Amino acid sequence: MRMRRSVGSLLFCVLNGTSSFHHPTTTITPSRTLLTPVPHHLHHSSVGQHHWSSSSSKLNAFKISSVEEMQTRIRTATDTNSEPNENNPLFDVLICGAGPGGLMLASNLAKEGCRVGIVDPVLDKPWPNNYGVWMDEAEPFGYSECVDRIWNEVGVIFDEQNDLVLNRPYGRIDRTRLKSRLTSECSDNGVQFCNARATDLVHLDDAPSTVTIRGGGTNSKGVGGGEQEGTLSAFLVVDATGFSRKFVKHKEEFNPGYQVTYGARFAVEDLGPYKEDRMVLMDYSETHLHDDGEMVKSNDRFPSFLYAMPLGPNELFLEETILVSRPGGSSRDLQARLEKRMASLGITPTKILEDERAAIPMGGADPIVPQRTLGFGATASLVHPASGYMVARAMEIAPRVAASLAPHVLRLRRQAEEGRNLEKGALDELSAVGWGTVWPADERRQRDFMHFGFELLCLLNPQELRDFFTGFFRLPDALWEHFLSWRLSGIGHVVMGLRVWAQCIPRRFMPVMLVKSLPFIANRLVLPFASRGPLEPLDEVYWDAQSGMPERWEPGAYFKYLETLRSRNFSGTKTVDAVEKVAMAVDAVETATQRKETVVSK
Repeated sequence: MRMRRSVGSLLFCVLNGTSSFHHPTTTITPSRTLLTPVPHHLHHSSVGQHHWSSSSSKLNAFKISSVEEMQTRIRTATDTNSEPNENNPLFDVLICGAGPGGLMLASNLAKEGCRVGIVDPVLDKPWPNNYGVWMDEAEPFGYSECVDRIWNEVGVIFDEQNDLVLNRPYGRIDRTRLKSRLTSECSDNGVQFCNARATDLVHLDDAPSTVTIRGGGTNSKGVGGGEQEGTLSAFLVVDATGFSRKFVKHKEEFNPGYQVTYGARFAVEDLGPYKEDRMVLMDYSETHLHDDGEMVKSNDRFPSFLYAMPLGPNELFLEETILVSRPGGSSRDLQARLEKRMASLGITPTKILEDERAAIPMGGADPIVPQRTLGFGATASLVHPASGYMVARAMEIAPRVAASLAPHVLRLRRQAEEGRNLEKGALDELSAVGWGTVWPADERRQRDFMHFGFELLCLLNPQELRDFFTGFFRLPDALWEHFLSWRLSGIGHVVMGLRVWAQCIPRRFMPVMLVKSLPFIANRLVLPFASRGPLEPLDEVYWDAQSGMPERWEPGAYFKYLETLRSRNFSGTKTVDAVEKVAMAVDAVETATQRKETVVSK
């Protein structure tokens, strides 16, 4: 089928250079220690008619010093004067969405020799949200260089009298550096980018799928030419559009809960009760709200905690977070809570450097597995139902998904190059291979257990949440660490659940936990668990399906690994850019001086 004439201005190959960024977190016993309490906080006649169009690259868009420069280079690279390709280009894999998951999968598929295309309407935009990661999740897959700040100590604060320090290194991902690295890897391996929206998808029984794309046409001077439309084809289409779930289907209503956040990076006079070498994963203290009845009532319905990253002596990233609720809470309420919390902690902001709001769907029904469209990232429900984390999960499984798909894709490409028609059912088989690798049976059991926990968390009030997490972080033998990182087998989750119940949670919480979990035990845990087939492995609590080396995660070896991470000086990490650091310190001094002058004048 011929493309509509405007596709010559939509499909372009970019990013064929390397990144200009220089990619610079005693034996540990169970990874927590007590902390002294402190004040805080379409029809194709033959597949063989298609051919691969190897357009030359004109741009390394992410060799950038600013967002504006990146946008200018993207506009310059869009050649709207070229004649459109008279044939519909055939990709091996076409990925809709260029978030972390989409780019990770594209990079790994391209390294396996697949011809990959990516469609996304905001290729020239940085990712909007901050990402955090445990370093033992990022380092094994080579992404530690994309972390710009590492804390060896992580605080968990239950209330004003009870807290812990977790000795598990945690890092903040430099989202610009990560996108730069992934786009450079993609371009180095021939991935083609299309700056457009995927609006429609048609699957055929015996021919590649067709994706309709729409995008705003611009010339090299950035002058718009109106929205244009075209089509692209691929043996396999991957929906990596995130929470919009553009093309992946669900058997039942999705019905997720939401993790709602309001966060900001502040320039501050000082860090208040916080220390530069310790971040706070969650602080559920709430006494700062007690003089405001409406805030107390709101917090009872939508409990929130503080997530704090000290980034330098005069810089803090603070985020007020509702872990999960159904329906979602209000980010405006969270902003008000954060402001009140900061005032109670004596933290004075001199400038808001950036802020963000998010509503992350968590839990919800699994997608239909398998189906012709392959999901990846949040679209495939890879978001941890009990924590909201996903980036590290995509890091882990993208290589194995690419490795499983590549032999099947390359065989289909050879058939196309030889002018042979597709075998009946070949494309369904291809997508089934992908889904089977994204969601092996035992990992679906893991999600079943997490989904059960998610439903319980939606119902807990602030004190019940404090009791729950008191028990959770008391878990021995690295169980809580591996639960958060998808490293427990199905049977391992059963072991963990029993130990939380029998050994860890405060006794007063047992009746509440039992009563509130009863409605979900059958439909969210027992029945889905049993539907996944034989319970394997039965003799492994710790299970790393990617490396096949569960011994890496056995407590003795794992804690030694954490020790090596704590002692490493990771290249690329920093506290804060030196120039910005000086500027913020000056702002802090000036603000303090002004305040003193105001007091004197009074």
